[in-house]
Amino acid sequence: MTALDSFARHLISLAPSVGATVLVGIDGFSGAGKTALAEDLGEHEGITVVSIEEFYLGWAGLADGPARAVAGLADPLRRGETPRWRAWDWEHDTEGPERERPLTTRVVVLEGCGAGARVLREHEALTVWVDADPHEREGRLRTREDWPLYAPHRDAWRRTEQALAQQEGLPEAADVVVRRHTDGSVETPSSRRG
Repeated sequence: MTALDSFARHLISLAPSVGATVLVGIDGFSGAGKTALAEDLGEHEGITVVSIEEFYLGWAGLADGPARAVAGLADPLRRGETPRWRAWDWEHDTEGPERERPLTTRVVVLEGCGAGARVLREHEALTVWVDADPHEREGRLRTREDWPLYAPHRDAWRRTEQALAQQEGLPEAADVVVRRHTDGSVETPSSRRG
């Protein structure tokens, strides 16, 4: 069994944190490997992944994303209702129509910058911070398919995500710190809760 398989099994074993759902936040700076980790976890039965980017209101919407995720995702799950929200249309730079997102798995992983914010941590069974060397993060960003869309916003986004992490006490407030290596392997050296 790989470290990733063990981690997925651990998430599934956690007590529900919102209604009948185990909500897990995966946070970290851009390029750290949050999405790759979440997608790998999402391949395991019983785990669904949601990107917090759906809750941002565009490139200036990072700070408001966590509260919108509580309203659209965590609160409905707590009430046993189907989550619904208006996802941002990044291609057209506008808010899309409201949609429902039935989530029936035991674990829902919310991944992206801001997923470990205080307003979300109180709803999460586990908050994960994904870490990587800054040069490695930047290199990954430049090889991503969406880099041409992201590149003009990179400097402003870096400042915003760093300010949010500092304001939210991250990565120190995370329950688990994960390092995602260049070879795709996952290291979970520290666990503070769960």
